[in-house]
Amino acid sequence: MDLPKNLTFVDIETTGGSITFDRIIEIGILQVRDNKLEKTFETFLNPDRSLPPEIQTLTGISPADLEKAPSFFDIKDELMQYFDDAIFVAHNARFDYGFLKQEFLRYGQRFSQRQLCTVKLSRLLYPEHRHHNLDSIIERFQFEIKNRHRAFSDAKILWDFYQKIQTLFPEEKVTGRRRKNKR
Repeated sequence: MDLPKNLTFVDIETTGGSITFDRIIEIGILQVRDNKLEKTFETFLNPDRSLPPEIQTLTGISPADLEKAPSFFDIKDELMQYFDDAIFVAHNARFDYGFLKQEFLRYGQRFSQRQLCTVKLSRLLYPEHRHHNLDSIIERFQFEIKNRHRAFSDAKILWDFYQKIQTLFPEEKVTGRRRKNKR
């Protein structure tokens, strides 16, 4: 199997961990086509609810940053363009994907994407390592990151990781599938 041609690397920051109660406050996207970075997108989102102090401390995002930011409704149609015919790539993809799916559902839109989880990919490729969180990957490869726990910077690290593993492993290992013998 060939490496996927269309990938959308995504990271979000939220007001908390509940997809039914909490909301997205920031999203970062890198759209990759044929292994080339094609487009990027990043924005704060007004969650229309308070921003917990622990999230402010973790992300450095303040209520003032979100006050005049667009709502998810304002950007939902633009966002869909980034996911057209692409694999959704995120670290702990279930979290990011779940929040986005819930946001689209709030406005009656279906969101259904194939997913690639970079946590699972790291575990597959590096079973000898105990930790596969984003901080461990950053440290393992000595990636430089300016704004940890910010959506675009974290999504960029996922793209860096994906590029790096392509130089270190055969394609079959990265895709998790065996190449069929051609006769």
